[in-house]
Amino acid sequence: MDIKTIRIAEWNANGLLHHKLELMQFLQDNKIGALLVSETHCTIWTVLKIPKYLIYHCNHPDGTAHGGAAILIPTAVNRHEAPAYQTDKIQAAIIQIKGQPWPFNIAAMYSAPRNKIEAEDYKNVFRRLGNKFIAGGDWNAKHTNWGVRLTTPKGRNLLQYITNCNCSYISTGESTYWHYDTNKRPDLLDFYIYKSIATNCIQIETNWDLSSNHTPIIATLSNHTIHKSKTPRLTSPKTDWNAFRTHIDESTKLNIKLKQPDNIDEAVNYIPCLI
Repeated sequence: MDIKTIRIAEWNANGLLHHKLELMQFLQDNKIGALLVSETHCTIWTVLKIPKYLIYHCNHPDGTAHGGAAILIPTAVNRHEAPAYQTDKIQAAIIQIKGQPWPFNIAAMYSAPRNKIEAEDYKNVFRRLGNKFIAGGDWNAKHTNWGVRLTTPKGRNLLQYITNCNCSYISTGESTYWHYDTNKRPDLLDFYIYKSIATNCIQIETNWDLSSNHTPIIATLSNHTIHKSKTPRLTSPKTDWNAFRTHIDESTKLNIKLKQPDNIDEAVNYIPCLI
């Protein structure tokens, strides 16, 4: 199977079984080629079937319905299941996409917030992923580098691993976790880490189609450069600020009458038009 473009979504479901119907609609509407689910709350007794998709689970090792990760992938995709990484600290479901021209591994990750994770722990799980991979999930690791307002020890250790192992990360820079307590600020906990994939071949976006306390994010991978639209700006490096100041000073009128409603509208529109 030749894969030119694949859309990989990541989402913390906070209980996968509760979202089956909306999940089916989400996969269809967004043309998802792989869904990485964290906090599935599944056990060996869980039965979940999505038409035209296979599900690869990595449940919490204590056998109870909490934590866990899973990958949903279309049956048409040529894939191979790899051994999952299953510890109390991290659960990771892993598969290999066999399509050409770029075989690579995909992993769905979940790490509970209460666990203390060192850089060595991250090294152990990413060692399973080989030299070309993309891993997405709820890391519960905060660092200002990927858009969070503060840095935690877990986030510092994760960034240390990323730097030492020549990996990269990509996030939306927007909040992905919304506290049930409205007095607490939203956080950015969900993002992707990848290796040996060109940065200009990945594009990430926020999606609002699923209902949990986490926002799904979608990464588009392509075997060619993705042309990303430039951020709109009001100015450019060539803006002549001295000429702008002179123009404003010489053209500004301070004697506009404000006696009639039409005068007020004229005054309100005058400055924007002048600028």
